Amino acid sequence: MHTSHLLQEYGYYAIFFAGLFEGETILLLGAYAVHQGYLQMPLVVACGAAAAFLSDQFYFFLGRRRGATIGEKYPRIQQRLDKVRSFVDRHPVAIVMGMRFAWGLRIVLPIALGMGRMRAAVYVPLSAVAALLWAFVVSFFGVAISQLAHRAIGNLRHHEHLIVALALIAGLVVALWQLRLRAATPQH
Repeated sequence: MHTSHLLQEYGYYAIFFAGLFEGETILLLGAYAVHQGYLQMPLVVACGAAAAFLSDQFYFFLGRRRGATIGEKYPRIQQRLDKVRSFVDRHPVAIVMGMRFAWGLRIVLPIALGMGRMRAAVYVPLSAVAALLWAFVVSFFGVAISQLAHRAIGNLRHHEHLIVALALIAGLVVALWQLRLRAATPQH
């Protein structure tokens, strides 16, 4: 089966499900598929935003329900929470709007927000707007990169297998790292 058919058939599902674990890599791959005409930009943005939103909700409510026990059971996470806590308490809205762009802090920031004073009724809509903004920016950046690569290399269709393979490998590495971090975070 050709890569183009796989992207057209399963691209939106892949963006959503893989986006629950690793967002940028899969959105960049989705942007490549938009550039090549396989997928539509509004749906790529929507799938990426939905995955980011759900992931952020998970960690926010984990922090809300289990925040104190996370620190007790997992000292490394507690150290990271201690580092961001005062900034999160002083600037909660800015944190929500920017946390999707903060690599390495995407788990700890929503947990810290959940442990803080921000009400869920405020967090949820802000998080939805932030996820949509993030998905929009990353997707359009990915299309721009695809256009630059097309100009530099030529027709990218000849390299699709390599592009998809490299993106999937990068996404898998990041997702495994995320799973490792999630395994260190209590789920009950």
